[in-house]
Amino acid sequence: MPVVTTPAGPVDLLESGRGLPLLVLHGTPGGSDQGMAAATVLGLTRTARVLAPSRPGYLGTPLSTGRTPSEQADAIVDVLDLLEVDSAVVLGASGGGMAAVALAAQHPTRVRGLVLWSAVTGPMRIQAGPLLHGPLAWQSTGGAMVRLARRFPRLLVGSASRDARSVEAALAIAETVFPIGPRRDGLRNDSRQARSFDPGLAARITAPTLIVHGTKDRNVAYDQATRAARSIPHAELVTVRGANHWTTMADQVAQDALRRFLATVTGAEPHDG
Repeated sequence: MPVVTTPAGPVDLLESGRGLPLLVLHGTPGGSDQGMAAATVLGLTRTARVLAPSRPGYLGTPLSTGRTPSEQADAIVDVLDLLEVDSAVVLGASGGGMAAVALAAQHPTRVRGLVLWSAVTGPMRIQAGPLLHGPLAWQSTGGAMVRLARRFPRLLVGSASRDARSVEAALAIAETVFPIGPRRDGLRNDSRQARSFDPGLAARITAPTLIVHGTKDRNVAYDQATRAARSIPHAELVTVRGANHWTTMADQVAQDALRRFLATVTGAEPHDG
């Protein structure tokens, strides 16, 4: 994957599409591949210029590029400067919500709109142990788990959804969790940063904000979303009833809300995706 050089350090980056710059900050664990997978599931690569960096500690971006969400936000601004992007819509998914919130709070002129999707926005414990120290840390086991999930999708979607669209969306993201090896430093760091993440940053956000979260999310609790919605001025909360951490991206109501939000931010008419 291409790596760009910034003042903060190397950043692994994928880019696709044309139009509105849309920066996707992946979850925990993940990488630029996960950011691009999420953008594809949401249909964003057809209508936007998707920028998907690997956050520090993931794939080709070393942890030295930025350990804290604040440092990661500064590194992301360096990427935008390098690409000559004045401002972008920022989508923070899961653990990427921390850097997304920090970016919007610290660099308001660079964030045209903010989307927090099943995102970490306040202190919490990320259960990283099984992925760092258990069998899932082995490359062969991780691949086998994805193959098993493809055969038995309820391992991912549970009872939240059985339709093929939700299953394919969940698998697209799950396939970018493994192998853990090149994502280990980022996973360990995200777990450390989440324990003390400052929830007060949310109140400093001035960008238009859309929050999407499922009520049965066991990875990032739904109350992370409700607290963020109360803290961020004029934020819109879209609650996906019965959805878990893996199934919200395939939800049509959530996708429609995202399309309307992007149209509002750009001043364009919403269109069918």
